[in-house]
Amino acid sequence: MSASVTHSRLAGRDAPMNETPPDVRFIRVPSIAERKLGTSQTAPMRLDPRVLDKMQTTIRKLETKYAEALSAQVSMVQLLIEPAAKGDMEARERLYSLMHDMRGLAGTFGFPVVGRFANSLCLYIEKARENDWRDASVIRFHVDAIREAVDNPGTDPAITTETLAALERLIASDLAKRKIAG
Repeated sequence: MSASVTHSRLAGRDAPMNETPPDVRFIRVPSIAERKLGTSQTAPMRLDPRVLDKMQTTIRKLETKYAEALSAQVSMVQLLIEPAAKGDMEARERLYSLMHDMRGLAGTFGFPVVGRFANSLCLYIEKARENDWRDASVIRFHVDAIREAVDNPGTDPAITTETLAALERLIASDLAKRKIAG
């Protein structure tokens, strides 16, 4: 079967065999890597579907272990809040490090909500001043939200979204207080 016959049949009409198919343009959408790294980087290789299946299986097996590790990390963060509020730099660094790990790993292992809360807290900590640490209410509310998300992973997404919005309003209010205080 010739290309023009195939084209005519695929188009759902009977056209003469000598009809030229319309111009076809292929639009190449840049990969995520290209958007983030620029076009000068080489595109990543496509993975064999069998490899992807094996990776997904491994991740599912690790999810249970991660849930246990995540719970332990949240408990550690809860213990670090008080010393961090009192000026313990090591406690502050450890708290941020744990939040940073949660921000990066939680979504991979089935806790995307924890990742979102951890991201919000990391962004806050990155801009925190000494008084922000002393008050620590924003940090406590974030950690409480993370604990709740870990303990109740099936929470309604609308509640999670509203909680995150409330945390963002709390941060905005805190920033407004900073501006007033100078």
